[in-house]
Amino acid sequence: MGQFIGHFGGALMVLFVALLALRCAKRLGLVFWPAAPARPLAPRWAPGPAALALAAGGVLAAQLLFAFLCWRDLGQAGGLAAFWRHFLERFTTAGDSPHYLLLARQGYVSEGEAAKYIVFYPLYPLAVRLLHGVLAPFAVSREAAALAVSWLCWGGAGAAMLALAGQDLPKEQAVCAVALLALYPFGFFALGVYTESLFILLSILCVFFGRRRNWPAAGAFGALAALCRNQGLVLLLPLLYLWLRARRQQKQGPASLALALPLRGWGGYLALNWRLFGDPFAFFDFLAAPPWYQTTRWIGANLAQHWQMALDYPGLAPFIYHAQLALYFIAMALLFFGLWKKCPTHWLIWGGAYLGMCYLAGWLISGGRYLFGCLPLYLIGASLPRPLRWILAAVSAFFLWKMGVWYMQGQAIM
Repeated sequence: MGQFIGHFGGALMVLFVALLALRCAKRLGLVFWPAAPARPLAPRWAPGPAALALAAGGVLAAQLLFAFLCWRDLGQAGGLAAFWRHFLERFTTAGDSPHYLLLARQGYVSEGEAAKYIVFYPLYPLAVRLLHGVLAPFAVSREAAALAVSWLCWGGAGAAMLALAGQDLPKEQAVCAVALLALYPFGFFALGVYTESLFILLSILCVFFGRRRNWPAAGAFGALAALCRNQGLVLLLPLLYLWLRARRQQKQGPASLALALPLRGWGGYLALNWRLFGDPFAFFDFLAAPPWYQTTRWIGANLAQHWQMALDYPGLAPFIYHAQLALYFIAMALLFFGLWKKCPTHWLIWGGAYLGMCYLAGWLISGGRYLFGCLPLYLIGASLPRPLRWILAAVSAFFLWKMGVWYMQGQAIM
């Protein structure tokens, strides 16, 4: 069964890439079909300041509400004070959170056990360090500063997502896209000491400005995203497509050079590796070593491994291996729907590349968290027929509650 799942999943990705490549060639006039007209720059719906503020507060309130409900479902008592103590313990001391706090406190080192933390990209711990430096005179702890970075970025991501969706979707669907983002089953990581909120905000802003053909702003946010997570490099592809489409109408000028900024951002991370270890790709060695064991393998082999790991570790299967398998095939279904529905091509390039990059990682145990940043899935999901898109939101909310309860229990959701 595992081999069938792997072959089928890998074949779906190959077929999707082939169909998407043909669509890109047609739209760019690279084959005998005439090129499709470029999308107008005017948004389908431009949310005002009140709508943006509501989206920012809404995504933050939704995640906090779900966290509280999940805590109450554990049979806990003591009110908000007890909830807050449990929240701080779970969201600042579990998983990779202590590693980010360590980097924010002392930075990277080239020797000893802490040298392996070079696998964590530098932008988020740097943001925590800077904010803590500002707030330290007011007796604000480093943990509180880290949560402030995550929460502020998460609110900003909600507002930015509404603006991004409004570029190509009418009002109801744009609101649904924000709801799907807020209700993603592993969305509670937006509240913790993790890169998710910051990365999502930067990715949205990168594509938002790329869609508006503001190449310097798009490149700058793409560079920051590439300093936050390796998936930031994926942003080069939708930006390049948007640039090629714009160039068919008129030359884009020297500002186009800013499209190389995401590579420069990643180059900054490579320079950090070189300065510490004399090898710009030293992080690959640390990733392949314990405790991560991550190497690059074909998607089909990794999906087959997920199935086998679910059999070997049934206690972890529901929230790691089964979840990763289900999310992959749901994502593929949405991407194929986007092709059929003729959703914006830059969504499909972005989503397909992001999904592929996540599932090329062998020994994947954080796939649910990683796929949180596959933002085109929420845009495509909001493009479903009305009953289906709200059913999808309801199902997402159920699994957000389910995964949240397990996380609050202390399960190994990473």
